[in-house]
Amino acid sequence: MLKKQQIFSLSLLAMASTLFADVANLGSDRELFVDNQMIEKMDNAEIKLHSPIEREITFKLDQPHEGNCSCYFTIFKDGDKYRMYYNGGHFAQWGIIGTARKQHPEFTCLAESTDGINWTRPILNKVEFNGSKANNIVPVPARWTHCFTPFKDTNPDCPADEIYKAVAFDHGAPKQLFGFVSPDGINWKLVSDKAIITGGNFDSQNLVFYDNARGLYVAYYRKSPQKNRGIATATSKDFINWTEGKMLSYGGKDENFYTNAIMRYGRAPYLLGFPMLFRDGRLYPGNLGIGVGDGGFMSSRDGENFYLFEEAFLRPGLNRERWYNRNNYAAWGGLIETPTDIPGGNKELSLYFSEGYFEGREVNIRRCTLRIDGFASIHAGAKKGTVLTTPLTFKATPDNEVKEAPKDPLFTPITIDRGPSIKGKITHFGNGVFRASKPTSLEIPETQNLGKTATFALQTDYLSRGGERRFFSSNDKQPGGWKACFHIYLAPNKNQHHLSLVRFAFTPFGKAEFGGHALEAEIAKQKNHHFAATVDHGKIKLYMNGKLVAENNIDRKDLDLNSSLGNIRFANDYPPNGMVNSPFIGYADDILILKRAMSAEEIAALAENGAEKTLDLAKEKGVLYTMETERAVPLIDRLSADGQQNATFPTRLPWGKTMLLLNCSTSARGSIRVELQDAETGKAILGYSLADCDVIYDDSLDRIVSWHGKSDVSKLAGKPIRILYELQDADIFAYRFGQ
Repeated sequence: MLKKQQIFSLSLLAMASTLFADVANLGSDRELFVDNQMIEKMDNAEIKLHSPIEREITFKLDQPHEGNCSCYFTIFKDGDKYRMYYNGGHFAQWGIIGTARKQHPEFTCLAESTDGINWTRPILNKVEFNGSKANNIVPVPARWTHCFTPFKDTNPDCPADEIYKAVAFDHGAPKQLFGFVSPDGINWKLVSDKAIITGGNFDSQNLVFYDNARGLYVAYYRKSPQKNRGIATATSKDFINWTEGKMLSYGGKDENFYTNAIMRYGRAPYLLGFPMLFRDGRLYPGNLGIGVGDGGFMSSRDGENFYLFEEAFLRPGLNRERWYNRNNYAAWGGLIETPTDIPGGNKELSLYFSEGYFEGREVNIRRCTLRIDGFASIHAGAKKGTVLTTPLTFKATPDNEVKEAPKDPLFTPITIDRGPSIKGKITHFGNGVFRASKPTSLEIPETQNLGKTATFALQTDYLSRGGERRFFSSNDKQPGGWKACFHIYLAPNKNQHHLSLVRFAFTPFGKAEFGGHALEAEIAKQKNHHFAATVDHGKIKLYMNGKLVAENNIDRKDLDLNSSLGNIRFANDYPPNGMVNSPFIGYADDILILKRAMSAEEIAALAENGAEKTLDLAKEKGVLYTMETERAVPLIDRLSADGQQNATFPTRLPWGKTMLLLNCSTSARGSIRVELQDAETGKAILGYSLADCDVIYDDSLDRIVSWHGKSDVSKLAGKPIRILYELQDADIFAYRFGQ
């Protein structure tokens, strides 16, 4: 008989196995919000479908061998160009579609483009029409032309002479689908004299492609077992022998699908479908043919079960030609990254839809655009909403793939002036001087945790007036954590000299400050000045030119000089403070952070003689930059007892080895915050709560999420977590872990 403790342990084990049985392993894959599978809970938020933006007519089917019944467009990348295959057809009479009303035979045609925007017809010289072969007609027998649908085979084992494949149904036997192969995409032959897929209706655009994710050929084709037009799928290892077809599932939703345009999305592990959703019994006012349709959107992770958005992805809109019978077909494969017309903007996705079919003079292909990954999002309006994911894990970026942070042009490289040009500017400079004429910032490594005692010092000259000038800072505009700020403010004119101030502030120790006319009197005595501050178990002392000028009244021996933001920065703050908010502008030398509190006598000697003559460089711990080394960047640390902490230029990007990256959009007043939770307890992981998260207001395809300036989440890799998103007037389209 089991004891109570054993029963309790087994219960916990059962709970844990149930809890983590459905943990999704994202690895480094991008997760889109095109279904609800990874969403556990939403509060005042929704999954929102985004419609593409209509652009120009990119291709007109206005040639004599084309016309108003041209249809079933296929687009794929082929080397340095795109190929578009389509059916060229025209009906001379209105009414029910029938072969007796065809003005000319249907043809399989080819168009090409180098950019996905401008399309041309290559002269193939293969098929004669109206007495000439100078056209783009592909030599496909009329028996197969109505829905001849090619693709380029990505199977690594595919023979070179079969790199292009296609499927088509036989006009004489519409219940069978035949396969074709080609070495060049122009000259085709049957792969077998027998049909490769049977048991469908096939009277639409049927398509096949090699799905690299599954290592199989996959077919999606028309099958209408009941009243509605449906979609079936089958798979094959060799393109010839196929499994029995299965009807797709849409979670119980009942729709009439005319086409399917299902394709593998290259940026994330999804199959996306752009079916034409058909309403057969509607006669739009003025139309001759019955039936109208919308461009639809659906997604799948397994290729059989689809999340179908019931609202339209693309409405006919104000365009009368898209309200004609059987329009708004999406070109299969037509997801091309094209340049945006926004200066400096990211690329966008181009999609292609038909208009003018059947009742127009010719079919036109209209290009529409969508942001990258922008099919659907989690969305909240003016009122804040939250979205909680189901448990997931991710993988850390492999060491051999870790990249350094990109250079940030706003952090201007410093200049080191040398030689006679600096003579007489500042004492103790030696032969080199740091010059900052534009806002810049230096990050001083290994200064985040300084313990209970420290000294901060520098020699300066030519400090500009009219704004705060940061010496040392670990400061931002967000609440929480300690903030260090050593800065000076010199009033712009004599009438405001009472406002001048030099201050060392350290939360929660308080501050020491020296200002007003007394400061201005010291400034007037000489051009160059030495500033120093010591912290000794909570006691702050402020020095100017070697003399004690201020101290705090707080003694907090139990507190350490530990920053929640990161290392100390010289010459500027941490984001989100602006680069021009309070930058150091002027000359500096002997930039020093010492891991002990110097005495008043030592500070006086430091101001009088300089750091190299005052300190034992081989024994002292901390950082000293004297500008005397040959290289300007990085600044070389001269204190060697604890190694060299050479200064680096930070970036506005809180760069990490493995980061959480969002494809997101907010308004200027909107916001996004993110919390990482322990999947078992549901509690925020220490340091990754909503309160810790730096507020995001941005429009970006890869926005780094940071918490108090830190973004690296490598230590959480492999551990089950949940992600809580808080949104206000914002959308998140996708997320991933990586760089």
